[in-house]
Amino acid sequence: MREWYGEFVRRDVYLLVVSSTDLEMTSFVAETLRAPYPVLSDPEWSVFYRYGMGSAMGVPLPGTFVIDAEGIIRWEWVAPLSVVFSPPRPPELLQVIDELGLAGG
Repeated sequence: MREWYGEFVRRDVYLLVVSSTDLEMTSFVAETLRAPYPVLSDPEWSVFYRYGMGSAMGVPLPGTFVIDAEGIIRWEWVAPLSVVFSPPRPPELLQVIDELGLAGG
């Protein structure tokens, strides 16, 4: 995602990652990945529960949400309870954002 970050910024779209790990591990991962976007720590899974995410083997499943300026979820991808899944890639997300007319830039 880091390589595509500029394309999101160009569209005035904000990225946010929520991790299920504690603050120390989340900070380590964010630094290791050199994430140019915020990476939040949610070890209690509050955000995951709020968005209806499932879990497998003690870990919340990943999801991707496109939320408009009013806080309305306009598009979502939630990982299936499966060993193999393919989350949307940045070009797919950019296409969704463009098709929804959410780009601000």
